[in-house]
Amino acid sequence: MVKVYVDESGNMGKSGDYFVLAAIVFTSDKAEARVRRLIKKEQLLGANGKPTGAKKSELKFAKLEFEQKQRILNKISKEEGVNLFYFVAYKPMVELLQEGKTKNLVYNYFSKLLMSKIFKRYDDDFEIVFDQRSTAVKSMNSLTDYIEISAYAEFPNLVGKRILVNQGDSKTNKLLQAADLVAGAARQAYSLHNLHFLEILGGKIMAIVEFPKRGFRGSLKFEIGKRRLVDKLRGYS
Repeated sequence: MVKVYVDESGNMGKSGDYFVLAAIVFTSDKAEARVRRLIKKEQLLGANGKPTGAKKSELKFAKLEFEQKQRILNKISKEEGVNLFYFVAYKPMVELLQEGKTKNLVYNYFSKLLMSKIFKRYDDDFEIVFDQRSTAVKSMNSLTDYIEISAYAEFPNLVGKRILVNQGDSKTNKLLQAADLVAGAARQAYSLHNLHFLEILGGKIMAIVEFPKRGFRGSLKFEIGKRRLVDKLRGYS
């Protein structure tokens, strides 16, 4: 079974130009367990890598010091059985948002675009976990149905496979916290033109979705700074 954990960075309101959904995908139970242990361990450490004497309740990209972000992302980038995917929307050109469509509807659509890249790559059962703070309880059933129906409709090879879509609380779910770090690294690259952390993860990123295709500004699909990202990424289309 392929395990997928999805978290976001940014918002779908007026603040900021970019909204990111990132997925950390595990193709082995060992990799999943190792990253869970990594996050658990890092909750006890400070920027210098030494115990602080106090446990962080949740690791969030926005609240960590540079050194700790770099240390965690470097370790994730070296893990076998871990792949990364992200979706980024340039909000000023997203008609659904400009037309005032409900955020749950837009979130579901964005999630489907991200998950389509993941379904395209793996022929297996799936367990997918979204952060419950991103997916309101009342919209979870619609998200579950939408993702499952889209998967079976677009990818005939998945018919008969199990696709389980659930919610998790990122305050307690270590792997949603790992997804948050990936999402934060991606959004920082687009919104602040700080490419350092995304470059660390480059070899693990299997697919990038930049939306909408027409009018998207600041694309990083083909270049990170002076280095071509195409040389670092594998298998996106």
